[in-house]
Amino acid sequence: MRILRFVSAFFALPLIFSCGTASNASRGANSTFYESNIGDFSEEKLDNGIPVVLKRNSGSQVAVVRLVFDGGVPLVPFQKSGLEEITLDLMLHGSERYSFQKIQRLEYEMMFSMASASYRDFSTISMNCIYRDFNDVLDVFADSVLNPLFLEKEFRKEITLQSDSLHSALNSPEGVLSDSLSKVAFVGHPYRSAVSVNRDSDGRITLEDVKAQHGRLLNADRMKIVAVGNFSDGDRKEILERLNMHFGKVACAGFSRPEIPEIDISGARRVTVAECVQAGEIGYIEGIFPCPNRDSPDYVPYVLASMFIDDSLFKTVREKNGAVYSVGTGVVGARKFVGAISIFKATRTEGLGRLVTESLADFPKSEGEIAGRLDPYKNKYITAVFQNSKDAQGVAGNIVSSLIYRDSATEYLNRTSEIHAVTASDVMEAYRKYYLPLVEDPSRIKWIVVSGRETAGKFEM
Repeated sequence: MRILRFVSAFFALPLIFSCGTASNASRGANSTFYESNIGDFSEEKLDNGIPVVLKRNSGSQVAVVRLVFDGGVPLVPFQKSGLEEITLDLMLHGSERYSFQKIQRLEYEMMFSMASASYRDFSTISMNCIYRDFNDVLDVFADSVLNPLFLEKEFRKEITLQSDSLHSALNSPEGVLSDSLSKVAFVGHPYRSAVSVNRDSDGRITLEDVKAQHGRLLNADRMKIVAVGNFSDGDRKEILERLNMHFGKVACAGFSRPEIPEIDISGARRVTVAECVQAGEIGYIEGIFPCPNRDSPDYVPYVLASMFIDDSLFKTVREKNGAVYSVGTGVVGARKFVGAISIFKATRTEGLGRLVTESLADFPKSEGEIAGRLDPYKNKYITAVFQNSKDAQGVAGNIVSSLIYRDSATEYLNRTSEIHAVTASDVMEAYRKYYLPLVEDPSRIKWIVVSGRETAGKFEM
């Protein structure tokens, strides 16, 4: 799929990294790939019930631990957007036994790293090191998680960085589009709270907010641990003991994963226009429309149908008409989705929406034609899903996603068989269900257009 980096960073997430349909395993049959890899997993629990997934990654000397906090932005008030991201980042800026300066020195000397990341449905804080140094690094990591200093000066630096980043983004067409897209897609929805600081939370987060959020995160009922490395059976036992020593006493405070409703864009205006001086006469455009969610049996066929659409969009909108720099499909959301068409650097204002409609209509007319082109798309899909699994961090990422979105550490191993099981008939049905209605009624696509003052309202969508 021709999804540009800018698309995944600012606009829609690529479809292929969001596979989440019912697997073969859930229907009682695991794939060969699953059976050949399941022996590398072991699943345990700490004394307080925190689930621990240990995955052997043979041939690698690198070990990764990811501590996962379930919940995400639905648990953060809109006017405190970015609070969880800030809290996690500051947890790595010094602890009771390790000052920030000492952590930085140890990272340099031992060549390890610690990092945090926040997403709409969960957050993680992680460590990455040579297995030889695992115990020493785990000690630093655990103290950072459990006993952060939350110094005022570090908090002020973080707030300044967040604010500067926000204002920089809002001065760019990509940032204005991302902000406008969020307002259109998530009106009245739990995802309206943002992962990072936004206009409404800028300047409203206090150090006391951070300390309180840390307390809410340290709840054993919303925590999971994933460890990946070349672990022997003896290593696994020792690692579990050490994890239990550090995290096994975290209190259980109760937790219910937030219910995420469908994303309803039916009431949105057909075209929302936002001005950005930096865009000049260029258009940065996003169109959103209904699509299946991760847990739908339609999802994998829909992704494969979207690959056909991507080629049509590229051929018609860019190559034939030279109207844009690039164009592609994706999704907006996390546990719940809307589909997206991302248009990067549109230079043609007239008839742009018509060209998109022509591209959506240019789909194979028979199952035989689909079948003749389907295998290469399946191979691209599988490659995209598993290409990051060549290192411990990529494997850990797949496991975390599987835990959060499938409630299983190993279900992602069945994705290959899920993709191969899709037929040309399934793809045709997905097209007819989700894309053909956009051809028949283009107003079902809700467009967000960002450009300069003189051109923002001139793009014909």
